[in-house]
Amino acid sequence: MYNIIYNPVKLDSMDNTILSIDRILKNTAITLLLISTCISYRSVIAAEFQSLPSIRMQAEEFIAQYPYQSPYSPGFEVGHIDNRLRLKACPDALLIEFANRNKLYGNTALNISCASATAWKLLLPVRIDIYDDVLIAATPLHKGQIIDENKVSFQKRNISRLNNGYYARDDGLASLEVRRNLKRGTVLTPNNLQPRLMVKSGQQVTLILEFKGLEIKSTGQALGSARQGEVVKVRNNQSRRVVEGIASGQAQVRVNI
Repeated sequence: MYNIIYNPVKLDSMDNTILSIDRILKNTAITLLLISTCISYRSVIAAEFQSLPSIRMQAEEFIAQYPYQSPYSPGFEVGHIDNRLRLKACPDALLIEFANRNKLYGNTALNISCASATAWKLLLPVRIDIYDDVLIAATPLHKGQIIDENKVSFQKRNISRLNNGYYARDDGLASLEVRRNLKRGTVLTPNNLQPRLMVKSGQQVTLILEFKGLEIKSTGQALGSARQGEVVKVRNNQSRRVVEGIASGQAQVRVNI
């Protein structure tokens, strides 16, 4: 014999359970509807306004691909774009150019614009570092010392920070001398180098007289000192006349008649 125990379930309890499940389902449905609506709204907003990250990406691509005359890739940092900006979506590729064509690196800025019917323009600050092999003193250099390839070398430097200029591999260095004493590792610039003296006062020089396409050579005595390209007076040894010419080489003065 088995004793069967029967516990009757109250209808009120079952009704409450069903109502709870129904309420959960309704709340879930409302939540999903709100999420779907929010996503749809954001999609509409995204389609209506230009994506700010896309502006940054196109600016970075412009800088990375710009044809700098450098053997190294540029380093750069794009400035802040205000998240509150609401720019109409541009259907075409953005137009990007430097705000100042004479300022292509260092602290500069880009003009970014949309040329379609939804025209707008944005000024974006950027920092661009450009690198090149620049001439440095490989050993200590002394005032008046002629630049010798054994005394100098080339080293990679950030030229964006070389405000006094620099010398690259293609620059002519044979006619330069040191303007003042320099430490090893110093970047050589037009401020600390200068053209060497080609003509010294009292020196006998070769006069090259140019007349109607002809060159006539003579000799004379320099009455002053001059560097490459500078004007100097010379007394002709034959005629004793004093003429002015341009120092064009070592102990050489060119005169136009």
